[in-house]
Amino acid sequence: MILLYHLIFPDETPLRSWNAGNLIRLSAFRRQLQWLQRRFSFLSLEDFLALYRQDPALCHAKAALTFDDGYACTYSMAAPVLKEEGIPATFFTNTCNLNHGLLWFVYFNALCSEGAYPELEINGGHYPLDTKRNSLGAWRTLIQLARSSPDARVFAEEFAGKYPLPVPIQEKYAGLTTEQLIEIGASKLFSLAGHTHSHPYLDQLNQAEQLEEMALNKQILEEVSGKPVLYFAYPGGVYNQESIAAARQAGFLAALSVSPKSLSSDPLFEVARTDIYSPALWKLQLKSLGLVDFVRRRRKA
Repeated sequence: MILLYHLIFPDETPLRSWNAGNLIRLSAFRRQLQWLQRRFSFLSLEDFLALYRQDPALCHAKAALTFDDGYACTYSMAAPVLKEEGIPATFFTNTCNLNHGLLWFVYFNALCSEGAYPELEINGGHYPLDTKRNSLGAWRTLIQLARSSPDARVFAEEFAGKYPLPVPIQEKYAGLTTEQLIEIGASKLFSLAGHTHSHPYLDQLNQAEQLEEMALNKQILEEVSGKPVLYFAYPGGVYNQESIAAARQAGFLAALSVSPKSLSSDPLFEVARTDIYSPALWKLQLKSLGLVDFVRRRRKA
């Protein structure tokens, strides 16, 4: 099992806070790791994929830990815990947001959850941000519009011109720093992996554009960290056959998804991950024991 986390928040984060869903605070992350350690052997992603390459059955009761998007605050909080427990982790990192930058969809998450504005005007409609329900509604609308646009990144950039975020909020969700990349590169416990330069919806781009996103991302990570970047994760789990071809061409040895589509004859370019978005231990238990996937398969049958 390959676990997928995104943001980890400080314990002092207010109880009613949210960010595209429920928050995983550091204490909840610790509890989840402790439960996982009692039932799984943690391997580096490289070692896990080496077993997977031989036979997926060899990965039974083994786990690899991954984080997506490369948040500076998440790394600064999670790294000490992982070092203390001796748990390896791979950080799938975007590069347009390095050193205080913000990814396009993270801007929407922060815009709707951090209370910078009382309401938003979206396509002539007014969306109040006075309650969690209303804020989630505004966020869903913006994400849907970005998804249906020709380029989600351009859509977000234009919207941000009207609703800029204060610097303290931007810093809360900023990307890894150069110093953190160097630290990960020097670590025997941690590793970096590719996640594109700017986190686009890959199916909004042609194969050449996808390759450019991947190759630039890989180049920057390798130059700064001083280590080869061997693996890639499709942003948001969105990919197509051109994405697989581009990942191969960029020089990645494997590519990770969330829900594989079986588009490739090589399973190493559609490796599944188990995404963890909730602090609830029981939800992690259901997912890690395969019960959620079992129920989904039964519903489709």
